[in-house]
Amino acid sequence: MFFNHYSFSGTGQGVERERGKLNVTYLRSALPKIYLAVILLLLTVKLTAQDVAKPSYLPGRTDFKVGYFGNISSNNGLNLGAEYLWKEKVKIKEKRKGQKTIKRQLLLNGSLGYSMNFATRTQNGIFAYSGLTLRRVDTKSREIFVAFNPLGLYRSVLSNTYEVVGDKVRSVSFPGRSYYAPSVAIGIGRFRKGIKRSGWYLNLQHTVLTNYNTGVLPIFSLHFGRKFNFSSK
Repeated sequence: MFFNHYSFSGTGQGVERERGKLNVTYLRSALPKIYLAVILLLLTVKLTAQDVAKPSYLPGRTDFKVGYFGNISSNNGLNLGAEYLWKEKVKIKEKRKGQKTIKRQLLLNGSLGYSMNFATRTQNGIFAYSGLTLRRVDTKSREIFVAFNPLGLYRSVLSNTYEVVGDKVRSVSFPGRSYYAPSVAIGIGRFRKGIKRSGWYLNLQHTVLTNYNTGVLPIFSLHFGRKFNFSSK
């Protein structure tokens, strides 16, 4: 004990008083060191958490997509999108040929694109949608996925359109109509080896334009293209 290095003389009460004084002195001298240690510990934990989270949380989990959108025969266009890896469950199985790794992932996705009928120059439109993607990835980086996009908007873009206002005829700026357009898609793809979550994708999408001439209009479209990840790890 700390007090074994000291001898005291006098009555028991005097000894207790001397020990009490030493206790207080030791505590006062130790408090600054304790406070400093706690502060350094908290700063270390905070900086470590920041170092771990900043480089990989958003860039490392986000892929960007660019590819073709359309039905090949008439409407053709360009699709730009992104998908964020929200949750992932990894299952490893032991096989005779080695380990087999299966990843089941839940992603948030969003896309924006434009399509055009090059033959008639009509039926042009802008679309935007977002939703959830369920994806399965095997050991060879092959994937199969299903996407549900309840948030969808399609804006038709008409050619030159005019309207009569009083006695004058004037051009309509950005003519067209907007439709609520939910969609569902099923597809396949594969990641490139050695590059984190980058590769190609191919999927068939079914979109429904609601309130289209007092009804609904189903649209089937093909999507294929490349995916990119800008993370350095």
